[in-house]
Amino acid sequence: MDDGLTEKGGDPPSPSSDKTYAQIFKEIFPFYLHIGMTYEQFWHGDLSLVKYYRQAHELKNEEQNQIMWWNGYYTYIAFATALSNIHLDGKKHKVNEYLKEPLRIKPLTEEEKAEEVEKARQKVITQLNILKANWDAQHSEDT
Repeated sequence: MDDGLTEKGGDPPSPSSDKTYAQIFKEIFPFYLHIGMTYEQFWHGDLSLVKYYRQAHELKNEEQNQIMWWNGYYTYIAFATALSNIHLDGKKHKVNEYLKEPLRIKPLTEEEKAEEVEKARQKVITQLNILKANWDAQHSEDT
């Protein structure tokens, strides 16, 4: 059972340890202060608070890691865009632009999925109509 009272290595204090529980509590106290727990909560509050503060701390760390990853990904895209616009041959090339909007993190809703499907369907219909018009134009000239 994880009561949140683990030593730095993540292992709970062993019963054969030379340290008393009071010493262990005093050693881990600064960590819990650091993650936002008050003196009163740590020493006089509900014991389950320790577990929840540690879980909240782990969630914050995961979120921070995700933010740093996205930051790196956006930086990568920015560098890739900038480098793709460097042309040493002196010829004109199509300019690649940076993202026009942020990357989507959360999944599409059902309504948004339906809209995407409808847009794709309309695009295919438009392309088929253009092909038909070109076909008709070519074959009406033959007659």
